[in-house]
Amino acid sequence: MANQEDTTIWKNLNINRRFLPIKLFYFFTTAAIGDLLPFIPLYMKQIGLSSTQTGIVYGIMPFVGFLIRPIIGIIADKFQKHKLCLILSILFTGVFYMLILVIPSDTTSYVSVETKISCNEYDSYIHDCSQNKSAECPLGFENLLLSVNKSRHSTNSSLQVSMYGGQPNSSAAYSIIPSQVTDKSYPRLSCSVICKPTTAFPGEVCFTDQAELDQCLGQQTSPANLQFMIYDMLGSTREVIADRQLVGNIECHDFAMNNVTVGQRRYWNMFCHHETEFNCHLKCDLGITDQCVTKYAHVMRDKFVLFLVIYLFANIAFAPVLSMGDAIAYDILGDSHRGKWGKQRLFGTVGFMLFALSSTFIMYEISSSNEEIDFSVSFYIFGGLCVLSILSVWIMPVSGNISSKNMMVHIWGVMKHPQIVIFLGIVFFFGLYTGAIETFLFWYLEEETIGYFQVIPGFCLAIACLAETVLLFVSGAIIKRLGHLNCIYLVFAAYSLRMLAYSFLDSVFGVLPVELLHGFTFGIMWATSTSYASIISPPGISATVQGLLGGIHFGFGKGVGSLLTGWLYKVVGIRWAWRIYGISSLVLLLIYLIVNKTVFRKPPTELAENQRELDVALHKERKRGKDQNKIDKSVNTSKPVEQPESEPLVSSSGEDPAGVETTDKV
Repeated sequence: MANQEDTTIWKNLNINRRFLPIKLFYFFTTAAIGDLLPFIPLYMKQIGLSSTQTGIVYGIMPFVGFLIRPIIGIIADKFQKHKLCLILSILFTGVFYMLILVIPSDTTSYVSVETKISCNEYDSYIHDCSQNKSAECPLGFENLLLSVNKSRHSTNSSLQVSMYGGQPNSSAAYSIIPSQVTDKSYPRLSCSVICKPTTAFPGEVCFTDQAELDQCLGQQTSPANLQFMIYDMLGSTREVIADRQLVGNIECHDFAMNNVTVGQRRYWNMFCHHETEFNCHLKCDLGITDQCVTKYAHVMRDKFVLFLVIYLFANIAFAPVLSMGDAIAYDILGDSHRGKWGKQRLFGTVGFMLFALSSTFIMYEISSSNEEIDFSVSFYIFGGLCVLSILSVWIMPVSGNISSKNMMVHIWGVMKHPQIVIFLGIVFFFGLYTGAIETFLFWYLEEETIGYFQVIPGFCLAIACLAETVLLFVSGAIIKRLGHLNCIYLVFAAYSLRMLAYSFLDSVFGVLPVELLHGFTFGIMWATSTSYASIISPPGISATVQGLLGGIHFGFGKGVGSLLTGWLYKVVGIRWAWRIYGISSLVLLLIYLIVNKTVFRKPPTELAENQRELDVALHKERKRGKDQNKIDKSVNTSKPVEQPESEPLVSSSGEDPAGVETTDKV
């Protein structure tokens, strides 16, 4: 009776119990990915790794996955131990990612100050505006001075007067320089300054002892990621009384700035070749005030090497997880249900979105401050989800006759087809842009936008997942209506719009509508790429092209994108990195359009013939599946089940490649 009720429940839920472990595997595995992996760059930043080091780490890992994945696949094929290999891979993935938590984070406390610096060919000055002298963190520059006065008032009452000149109603252009006071008890305040230009075309910065900028005789540097020290902030700045402004309840003060240190050299002036404004973050010594005390991590070479080694082993373990899981899933589905793979994989998308969003809220709730995020909970949840993923693999009914196609055999055959080679080059650039976004988007939002708070990454991931899912569902109809090449041009345009939109963001909330473009830059891109690759590939090398497609996009493309963006971040700044990518996407669109119109004017009959061959193969597979259903409901184990390197998500007709009936159990 109980068994009968149980069967009725499963029928009402319309779920095939044999496929349930596949759904659980995808749900728990991609939930673990969404819970932790998108936030690793932010964790690296928090423990003190630089943008260049982050780019190196994320640049190496896709290459590692591309090389390790087939090696482990060959070993699993040889011994037919796919389930054991998958369980061990997930286990070691969890262990090595958890070991990242043991990497030391040596921190130093400082007083956090935010202000603006304006610079031109005549002088440079701090331009600080505050609303009702608010003492909210981070402090403004004038609020820092007020805080210093408050803490030192009992020992040096002259400080308060010195901020505004010798007399309260002084009409002098400049105030008295505090450091010129001979009182030895006068506090010395040192600050490191990190600035990002807000001007669209910032001028080169010159540090010099010259009185005016005619020709830079000191140290000239790029305005991107400008960094210097002021060892006596109170003595090196003086307010320009005549420039005070009051607009409503916003009060602005200008402070002339001199005596700055770059590297080991001290310079009297900082000039710019034309008017440039910077957003600046100051990290000032403790002891002057106890307001807005923040911690930052030291950048250490040993820490970077330790992180690189642990993260390398974590990625070696993780590299075969999804591909081997796909192979086992296709084995369980069998020939008659291969088209249902997408429905199983959809559970993974749901898991990713749920845990990416929920983990950000959990981290936000348990973090003690907005400046430092407690990532440990995401690591612990990741470990728990890995355990659940292992249990789902444990209950999978694997046949023991799984094999993977060796795509390396036909690579040289692919190189003989220029149209395919250039198309793979286009996919490489799509991967490059993806690597840049995945590695540095959240880093950029945290550093350079207004209003950032800890749950923004979760919202971004949730919106991107929703957009991707919706457009994947309708991708067949879009491809059928526009055509493959027009869809590729559309992806270039979407990438350009997305990158340029990033570069002009001021408020962090502006990124949320931009993330809707992920539906085009991945959903439409991947559906079009897999389908178009099947059409332009001659018979016999289609599987090889599909395998190269994934390897080039997720391996080489993403790796180069991470490395290049880490370098651009340091050289020109992240805003200009986004602009370079946006402009390059438009340039590549024009080049690919011209090449297709002039060089690869492939006769429509040839493309149609390739498509007919693909349709015939799919029709035979569908018919074979139906015949198999009539003969035997069980999975056919008479021959090895080969995992396709990458199945086309849609055919040119916009239908599901395997012709799955939507009324079947999922």
